[in-house]
Amino acid sequence: MAKRKPQTGTWVRKDNRLFTLEVHIISGPMTEQFINKNQVVSRTIQIRGDQTLQALHYAIFEAFEREEEHMYEFQVGGKGPMDPQARSYVLPMDMGDLFSEREPSGDVARTTVGSIGLSVGEAFRYWFDFGDDWWHQIDVVAIADEAPPGDYPTVTERIGQSPPQYTDWDEDEELYLGEADIDADPDELAEAVPEPYAERFAALVELTDGFCDAHLNEEYRRLCRLMAAAVCREGLPVLRGKPASWAAGTVYALGQVNFLTDPSQTPHMTSPEIAAGFGVSPSTMMSKAKVIREEFELIPFEPRWCLPSLVAHNPLVWLIDVDGFLIDARWAARDVQVIAYEKGLIPFIPADHPEAFGDEDE
Repeated sequence: MAKRKPQTGTWVRKDNRLFTLEVHIISGPMTEQFINKNQVVSRTIQIRGDQTLQALHYAIFEAFEREEEHMYEFQVGGKGPMDPQARSYVLPMDMGDLFSEREPSGDVARTTVGSIGLSVGEAFRYWFDFGDDWWHQIDVVAIADEAPPGDYPTVTERIGQSPPQYTDWDEDEELYLGEADIDADPDELAEAVPEPYAERFAALVELTDGFCDAHLNEEYRRLCRLMAAAVCREGLPVLRGKPASWAAGTVYALGQVNFLTDPSQTPHMTSPEIAAGFGVSPSTMMSKAKVIREEFELIPFEPRWCLPSLVAHNPLVWLIDVDGFLIDARWAARDVQVIAYEKGLIPFIPADHPEAFGDEDE
């Protein structure tokens, strides 16, 4: 386990008050099995007022037995995670973050616990790892006028086991969205979205539904819903930036998979038309699409994100390995097709549905 790093920073005014804080994990990549065994996961930490938020971070890091450092920030005030009314305290390198719509209130290495105006009964938030998105609520239990002699910060109580920093999802496959399900209901998808992302997921779906209804079709509408759930579930930084930017990036990324900008396709839209439909610039749309494309390793005709109407003519869908050789299952003998279908390698048996391929393929 990583050792506590020495606290660094400039000299601060002495504040010997003792803050007692209860740190609760409210969301993160935990399996259903772990959650059922650990209904509450919290650590009580005592820290002096003149110690920094950076020192509090290291205390939380060790209290939950984490192994690898990641980006983090504290949010004070507001009604929940990423509330624009909250004050954010970030790493020094993030003070000039171009992707943040909020101006940070300070950096964690220079901001002390006693300087952020906490009071007993108040709660603030701690966000660790902007990819996996571990969200914590920190309740201010008590503030004593004088800290007894001792080594601070210190952990005084532990409730629940520490969840693994990197979860073995084989223990609970139900938390995965899995392959794209074109008939998935948005309410069911919402259940797979972590609570901090619920509001943003709803905003993305509203935007992509409206755009697809106006310009594309039901296939794109459903596929965009799936992608909105996936980007939230996988912890992409969709909480940063405008929902319209990410909605546009979602449509454009899926459009690249399905050749939406190809004039021979129906429907068809150009990149500027997609961006204009969401009221964002093409460069902003493309930057968000790039994040999505890299996360899900999207390529043209990517089978997992292919429109159902294009499946029959998608060569990547039908490639199977037979004795070390890649072959197109559409042209294989029917008994080979049956075996491939039963193994879940192809969506249906081509020999039984020649009408799906049109006259040329038939």
